[in-house]
Amino acid sequence: MRARLAIPLFVLAWAAAAVASLVIGLGPLSVPAIGLSISHPFRLLAMAAIAVLAAAWCRGGVGRLLDDLARARGPYVTTLVLIVLALAALLHARGAVSVGGADSAGYLAQAQRWRNGRLHEPLPLSIPGVADPWAQSGLGVRPDATGMATVPTYPPGLPWLEAVALSAGGSVAAGHAAAVRVIPAVATLIALLALWCLALSRTGMTGAAVAVADVASLPPFLYQALQPMSDVPALAAWLAALALADRASRHTRAGRAWMSLGGAAVATLVAILIRPNLAPLACAVAWQAGLRSEALRRVLAIAAATLVAVVTVACVQAFLYGSPMQSGYGRASELFALAHAPANVVRYASWLREAIAGPACVALAAGAVWLVVVASRDAAWRPLTAMAAITVVLYAMYQPFDSWTYLRFVLMPLVIAPLGVAHLVGRLAHGRLARWTFPVVACLVLALTITNLRLARDLGVFDVRAREYRYLAAGEFVRTQLPADVVIVAAQHSASAPYYSGRPVIRPDILSPDAFNRVIDWAARESRPLAFVLDESERAELLHRFADSAIARFDWPPRAEIGRPVTTRVWLAGDKAVHDAGGHVSTARLTRSPR
Repeated sequence: MRARLAIPLFVLAWAAAAVASLVIGLGPLSVPAIGLSISHPFRLLAMAAIAVLAAAWCRGGVGRLLDDLARARGPYVTTLVLIVLALAALLHARGAVSVGGADSAGYLAQAQRWRNGRLHEPLPLSIPGVADPWAQSGLGVRPDATGMATVPTYPPGLPWLEAVALSAGGSVAAGHAAAVRVIPAVATLIALLALWCLALSRTGMTGAAVAVADVASLPPFLYQALQPMSDVPALAAWLAALALADRASRHTRAGRAWMSLGGAAVATLVAILIRPNLAPLACAVAWQAGLRSEALRRVLAIAAATLVAVVTVACVQAFLYGSPMQSGYGRASELFALAHAPANVVRYASWLREAIAGPACVALAAGAVWLVVVASRDAAWRPLTAMAAITVVLYAMYQPFDSWTYLRFVLMPLVIAPLGVAHLVGRLAHGRLARWTFPVVACLVLALTITNLRLARDLGVFDVRAREYRYLAAGEFVRTQLPADVVIVAAQHSASAPYYSGRPVIRPDILSPDAFNRVIDWAARESRPLAFVLDESERAELLHRFADSAIARFDWPPRAEIGRPVTTRVWLAGDKAVHDAGGHVSTARLTRSPR
């Protein structure tokens, strides 16, 4: 009876030690929603030490306890549960509650258009001398083929999911919360569980725990998981498709095998709708599904789902952009080129060093090399390796970008590479040193997660909610505090400010100096207030771009200012004359932190 308590006591010790290590690495942990606050890790470490000693006493010695751990599943399941709970707490406490940049605001604005059945929105303003429709196209939309309306830029997959969330939420606030918070959280959970399943079938629980812990702490993965964007949902759909295809190929009962295959086909369809340029990854899913019996029929099932998805995307593109080959971003020939590969290789290598901690970088490199070795010997690993390789090739040829955050494009290989390390750890569990498997797993998990999380903190990954709040605050201020006929002038806020306020927008970054002056003159003649919504860096850019314009100096007080971590100000053009005449212009300081 006493011996049966050994593993539960050790599981308790491991949970306490893991939480204490997070507190040591990141500082106090707090989840106000459930009243949890941990700021004294050494108490947890003391409790863990006592629990380990008790477990060893119950089992009759450390050696016997280690032998039991080599066969036990509890510590590894506990690791997965701790990861899921920690991520859920992080998403709840730090995940975005508003939409901001081109992508997150653009997706949700497109979801509203799909929900309302108005994909072509007529240009709201007619300004003499300013004929370029791009000037009235905020981030996330573009002119349609006629130049008289705007249409969404993005593929339909994620906006369709968000449109369902908006409708299912009941109230406007509940629908918004479901689209902005629930979808990213569910996608994150699906991605990690699918990765666990893929690793479990190939490396056992030992390797699965290492792989999931590494991926769950990667700064690029966390940065995308905290935002309502398409990268993690697309990753989740592809991993789910591969895991279900793997399950279908392993099932001996035909009914269950075809159910899993049907799930893989649906996940493939969803993945392509979310990120059409990754449609070639369906080849890896089909390969995985057809590894064993009934290969042709299973491959055809995945091919059928792929065809449906591609045709759907082509029809949407023809409706929105006038051609099935024209995406919202442009033609493939404009986006992909072999000439981009050298610059991208250099940039991605630099970003890996910048945004992934040293131990995780070593693990990724070693895992990638070992995956190639394993795949050369074992056919079960080849579809995984192919999926990572196809993603790398596709984005090596994609147009270059300038920030480590674009590692989001290669999340797939970043998620698959740790499976190589997982395979090595799994081999340890079946060797002569099997009793040391869990101590090795625990050390790897802590080394990878704590260093990654500390780097994520230094990179500002956990500041997403505070950083995105300025978009909500500025848009709501325009809607509630400025005249109803105001026209927004914004670049970075050209998606979010119209989304939250419902007011039309003009893009100053699109205008020439002459066109900018025509907008100012038109607004004065028509008595239309102009609200400039600008981040700190944009103010200097406009002054440089429109140096001859008195308005572009912004030498009068703004109506609103949103502070750290990024300062945003809202100026009303008409206040300049009031200020120059000696009048007072009050500034609202919007400093409330988002909840």
